[in-house]
Amino acid sequence: MAVLDTDLRRTDERHYRRVNPFWVQSSPFGYENTNEKVLLFAFPEVLGNYFLHQFVLEVEIAFSGGTPTIDIGKCTLDDPSVDLTYQNYDADYYIANTDVTEGTPGYYMGDGTVWAQALLGNTVGPLIVKGADTNMPAIVATLSNNLTAGRARLYMLVSRIGV
Repeated sequence: MAVLDTDLRRTDERHYRRVNPFWVQSSPFGYENTNEKVLLFAFPEVLGNYFLHQFVLEVEIAFSGGTPTIDIGKCTLDDPSVDLTYQNYDADYYIANTDVTEGTPGYYMGDGTVWAQALLGNTVGPLIVKGADTNMPAIVATLSNNLTAGRARLYMLVSRIGV
């Protein structure tokens, strides 16, 4: 097992019911998180299950230093009430670094990832996240090393489903 480096989940998101679907945004992450796996979102059981409609990565400030790469993937947190120990890590499940031009500010979406292929093929399983308190589903950003500048954030269009 391994431990995630930084927890940037926004605790002010998803505390009340909203009309479906709705957008959520991550905290900004950037060169300060060089060579880290950064926790952006987690799905505890109390918040229920979600259908993930869309992912948009915004590069707000161009990344530089080394060879900048950002992947948006997933993992499961063993017991987030204790620490950020994780498993089942898939670095580019939602957005692969090949779909992002990290050195150019703009908006990027994945097209060849597991999630994107499931969306195109109408395969529901990879599009749904089931909340859980142990083995909690999580969305993480993985950044390359030696970054000296840059900032990004992730936007997701989601619908709460079931109860």
